[in-house]
Formats: sequence, structure tokens, C-alpha cells
Amino acid sequence: MLVLALRNLWRNKLRTAITLLAISGGLTMIIMGNNLNHGMYQKMIRTGIATIAGHVVVQPEGWKDDPDAVEKSIPDADGVAAKVQAAWPDSTVTQRSFFGGLLTSPNGAAGVGVTAIQPEVEAGISEWNDKVVEGKWLEPGDDRGILIGAKLAETLDVGIGKKVVLMGQGKDDVSSKLFRVRGIIRTGSAQVDGFVTIMSVGAAQVFLEQPGAVSQVALHLNVSDDSEEALAAVESALAGGAGIEVLGWKQAVAEVYEFTRTDRATNNKFMFIIGLIVALGIVNTILMSVMERIREFGVMLALGTPPIELRKMILMEGMLIGLIGAALGLGFGSLITSYLVDTGIDYSEMIGESFDVAGVSVSTLIKAEWDWFSMSIYAAVAIVLSILATVYPAWKAGALRPVEAMRHV
Repeated sequence: MLVLALRNLWRNKLRTAITLLAISGGLTMIIMGNNLNHGMYQKMIRTGIATIAGHVVVQPEGWKDDPDAVEKSIPDADGVAAKVQAAWPDSTVTQRSFFGGLLTSPNGAAGVGVTAIQPEVEAGISEWNDKVVEGKWLEPGDDRGILIGAKLAETLDVGIGKKVVLMGQGKDDVSSKLFRVRGIIRTGSAQVDGFVTIMSVGAAQVFLEQPGAVSQVALHLNVSDDSEEALAAVESALAGGAGIEVLGWKQAVAEVYEFTRTDRATNNKFMFIIGLIVALGIVNTILMSVMERIREFGVMLALGTPPIELRKMILMEGMLIGLIGAALGLGFGSLITSYLVDTGIDYSEMIGESFDVAGVSVSTLIKAEWDWFSMSIYAAVAIVLSILATVYPAWKAGALRPVEAMRHV
């Protein structure tokens, strides 16, 4: 029956080629789109982890629900950071603070979101230092320097070395401090570039009148697969600590993580619809093939071929088409993915240099990443759909009556 199935497919080369083209073409597009989207999702998550969180985050209890509350902080930041580092030595631990304020210059004023960092540590884990287009990155211990977004610099009409004044809520009263612009950051996102302000943790502690306190202690791993084990280790090391909570990266960048899950689910539905369209094409092809061979099937049945064997033969035709189509689709999809992994697709002419997702600026140069698990699932689904698409034609062929079938014109 397998040999007969192969011969039947070979008999009508054009029809078989068109069916294989539909399966392999659909699978190629699905694999290419999935790997490109997977690359975008991974980039979003990595950027979010690197710039506003970590693989494991320690923060004041309830801070995420009320990040503007200045009194919510980790008072002994150095002590907590030391415990976190000891819990997972093969990692990078950094301290950050986040708060809002009003930045003024002689030429204007604007509301800003301040990210306070440890410059020497942050340079090795985030991309902020790579975004400096004018001036320089903050030096360690520079408590008078500040970095501002390019659009914010235009709004305030200031350049490198110019003075700006930051005003905001301190611990007990309104706080005000003079800074000098050390560098200008450009992410490509108008929202981020018009709002972001970066200073050292030391400067933020003076400004907020909270010496030794920060909003966040973040652990960054060399291998992200260790996230769950690192989370458990940090939770154990800080057990009993009052007023703090330990979060994994999925909770720390929940908005970004939920966005990727929702978008992936939507894309999977779209790809499933493509698969169904291809499956309908296979049904049509196999059904036409069955209708053309009714007399032939009648002869086979008359010669004693059991209906079950006839159905097996037709199911094998669907299986063979599915296997060959899936192999071709995997091959072509992998070739295109290889190109997209190295080169990517640049969307900057359509939507700018970057786009913003939940406060995370992501470059519009999207590069694919291999998603082997999904690729294998899509290939298996293509084969299963090909077999299922032949169930009705196979049932119809097996239900033929030999005498009527041989009279069919």
C-alpha cells in the first residue's frame, strides 16, 4: 500500500507539486514569522530585565503598586546587596532607585522619570551607556552629573556641561538640587527620550534625603535558565526580612511578559488559520484524486482488496505529502531564519528607531532567534493535518460498491 501510495502521488506530478508547495510554503512562512516574533519577544524581555529589573529583584513590599511613594525603600541597600550576592555568587548585583521630578533650565521645564544607577555596574548589564550620543557616560562617584534624553534636551534647550535643576519630593520636604548635563541619550523612542533622566544612586540618596536606601536591588544572571534556582536562593537568604519582597523576572517585568504572551497567542491563532487553509487544500487535492480513480478502486475492491486497505493507501498518500511538505518547510524556514538571525529586518523607516512597551525601549531592528520547540510542533501539526485531511476521501473510497464504481464514467 505504501508503494501504491507513492505511485499514485507520482502519477499526477503537477497536482502533487502544488500540494507540496502549499504545505511547505505555509510552514516556511509560519516558521519564519514565529522565529522573528520569538526574537522580538526575547529582545523585549532581555531589555526589560537589563534596564528596569533583573532576573531576581528585591524591592520594598508594595512598591510596585505605588512607585511614587518616596518612603517605600530598602533602607540597608548595601547589606541586602551583599546577601543577594552571597546567595548566587556567579552573578552581577546592582542597586537602583526610581522616582519622578521636575527638571528645569533657564529655558524651560519638564516632568521627568529619574533612574538612579551604579554607573560602573550598570554599564556591564544594560544598554544605557550605548545610547549616549553626546557627552559621556557617568563616572563612578559623580554625584553632580546627570544624563538626559535627546528630546528632553531639546525641550530644555540645554547641551553638554549646562546646568539643570531637579525638583521633587524628598523624605520630609520638597528637595531641589543642581546638576550638570554629562551626556545625552537617544533611544529612538520619543516617549523615552522626552522623559528619561539618569543619575548615580549616591546623588539620588542625597536628593531624596535617604542615605543608604534604594528602590531596588537586582540580580543579573550570566545564564537566564538559572532564574528559578536563583530566585529560591535569594528568597532563602532574605527570609524574615521585614518590608521587602523578592520577585522573579516574570513578576518584575510583568507588563512586558504579559504583552509577549498575549501577542504570541494571537500569532499562534493566525498561524493555525493558515494551517487550516492548507489542510482544506489537501482535502480538495486528495478528494479530486479519489474521484478520478473511482473505477480503479472498483477494480481493486472486486479483486478482493479489503476496504480498510484501500483507506490505508489513501491515508498513506496524505501522510507522505505531509512528511515531504514538512521536511521542505523546515528546510526553507531554517534557511530564511538563518538569514534573519544574522541580518534581521529593520522597521525604522516605518515606526522609527525604537518602540516603547511598558516603559521598555526596544530597537526596531528585529533579529530572529531559533525556537526549536515551536518549529518541531508546527512540523508535527503539518503532518497531522495532512493525514486528517485525507480521512474523508479515504472513508469515501472505502465505502464504494465495486459494481457501481466500475461503471463510473
